[in-house]
Amino acid sequence: MTRRRNKITKISILVLMLLSLFLGVKYYKVLGEYNAYVQSSDLENKVLESQLTEILHKYDSVSAKNKIDSIKFDQVIKSNNTNGIVDKTSKNNLIQDSIVFYAKQLQKVQKVDHGLSAMNLVESKTNKLKTNKLTALNINAKGVKIYSDAYKMSEAKIQQLRVCFTLEENQLINSGAKTIYVQVVNPKNQIISLGDTSVESDSNIKLQYSASVTTNYQKKDTDVCTYVDLEKNKTIKGKYKINIYHDFVKIGTTIFEY
Repeated sequence: MTRRRNKITKISILVLMLLSLFLGVKYYKVLGEYNAYVQSSDLENKVLESQLTEILHKYDSVSAKNKIDSIKFDQVIKSNNTNGIVDKTSKNNLIQDSIVFYAKQLQKVQKVDHGLSAMNLVESKTNKLKTNKLTALNINAKGVKIYSDAYKMSEAKIQQLRVCFTLEENQLINSGAKTIYVQVVNPKNQIISLGDTSVESDSNIKLQYSASVTTNYQKKDTDVCTYVDLEKNKTIKGKYKINIYHDFVKIGTTIFEY
């Protein structure tokens, strides 16, 4: 009888030990999962707050009229919970709802801003077409060397400038021959011109130029090139300003460095 009791006691103790071991392992496993959940929740909370802060910043910069105050999450949470106690899930949900709301507001403001930009672009192009003045685009200049037996190729200096540009399309300008004047100004602010190269308007406006070219303009983009003969005593190293004129109005300019 005594032996049987001892055997039952040993079995009971063994079962209790196994049960304690199982519960201990289960406890530490649940504790680890809980700690991981807390860390994950804190990280997610910080990410969401960072995203909301960035959206608020962008929203403020896009429209001054739609400024919004920074959200104080603790005050909002307490105002929606009389006990002032909210778990991490509720706080994250509130942050996500705020992000969605302000993201939608930001999209509305961006659509308005995009529409205004498009309107400004159309208006700019319209205003550009309303003027009946030519415009010279893509102006570029290259030095031209003329070689001869009297000089070595390495010692030859540029004797001309090849100036090319594009007269922009404009439907408000009459088609026909257009005389374009090219003016080259050296680093000493001297206009390079061989001979008496100047014209005067009916209102006594005088324009000194370096070269002129006549082109047939048909209201479309028109490529034009001409050559400017350089004066030896005015050809020095430095930056040259090249101005393009039509009807005594400057229609384009660029810089050439020699």
